Amino acid sequence: MSEDRLAELERRIARLESRVDTVAPPRRPPESPSLTAAATGMLRQAKKEDKLGTVGYAGAARLAGGESLWDRQLSLAELLSADWAPVAEILESLGSVPRLALLATLVRQGRCTTTDLQESLGGNGEQTTSGQLYHHLRALQSARLITQRRRGEYELAPQAMIQVLTILAAAFDLANDPPLGPPADLPNPE
Repeated sequence: MSEDRLAELERRIARLESRVDTVAPPRRPPESPSLTAAATGMLRQAKKEDKLGTVGYAGAARLAGGESLWDRQLSLAELLSADWAPVAEILESLGSVPRLALLATLVRQGRCTTTDLQESLGGNGEQTTSGQLYHHLRALQSARLITQRRRGEYELAPQAMIQVLTILAAAFDLANDPPLGPPADLPNPE
């Protein structure tokens, strides 16, 4: 290799090295939009259309059944005018510590046998009878939250996964978040 060619290669390498030193560090990918930004947009839209507003929920999960992304919205007018009887049945079926434990097991593990579910209820020191287990399973099935794949085998209903996780997250926040403001003065029912 000639000295001229070697000198040219050294100059080119030096130029490349100087470029690397001046290049900014790689940018981090933009963060996903916050739910607050989405809610602000929904409020702006409600004001623009002179409507009550919208309630929405979104999430992402990687569970036994695979990966899920979701976002749902419901107008407040539609929600407040709806028949709440079916809602009460679902909330009633969730209002039990053993049933919540069963749902948690099905969310974490996916499809489970009655033996698996019976064991998941025995963790708190109390023994749950098979009669109690089936009573809870029937209530969850009646609310369409779980399905029986075959005899003695249950799973969370695929159409209920997202909503159950959202309800549980909202209830968890209600139970654990500090109140947002001073207690409201309620009128005396006289």
